[in-house]
Amino acid sequence: MEDFNKYTSHINYSPIVDFVLQQGKQTYYKKGDYFSRQGEVCKTMGFVSSGSFRYCCTNSVGENSIVGYTFDHSFVGNYPAFQLQNQSNVDIQALCDCSVYVINYQQMADFYDTNDAHQKLGRRIAETLLWEVYDRMISMYSLTPEERYLEIINRCPDLLKLITLKELASYLLIRPETLSRIRRKVVQK
Repeated sequence: MEDFNKYTSHINYSPIVDFVLQQGKQTYYKKGDYFSRQGEVCKTMGFVSSGSFRYCCTNSVGENSIVGYTFDHSFVGNYPAFQLQNQSNVDIQALCDCSVYVINYQQMADFYDTNDAHQKLGRRIAETLLWEVYDRMISMYSLTPEERYLEIINRCPDLLKLITLKELASYLLIRPETLSRIRRKVVQK
């Protein structure tokens, strides 16, 4: 599911991936385990060697919304909260059994301090994550729910093998019934 998070195709992450695989601690998560919790300081980041995670936030009245996913061979963690050593604004939960190479803040800081190329990579990561969040926000205003659905299904045709329709509806900011109508309409075309 390499195309789910668009930022992964805009940067050569191999230096940081190699670092995390060499310096990180391999950690296993069972389905339902949390990588990090909303409201707690985000102390770790990781590289998912196998498995997938969902990012979920809970609002003030206790309603949950899916805000993101991470799949095999990509990073997991709340990068802004991790870099600022701040509280996470999302829960990150394993969707299945996962293997993750985990590093702490000091390890990441040491990596960035190694040389100018690593500093530049850190800046590019932040810029690219900002671009992806902004792009997703704009799509909520500029695309219809059907267009958002088609865009993600065309980009990630196997997505519904990994997540439920209810979760996809939450991610797209629509009701499950609306997603069902959209899917019926698309099939009829």
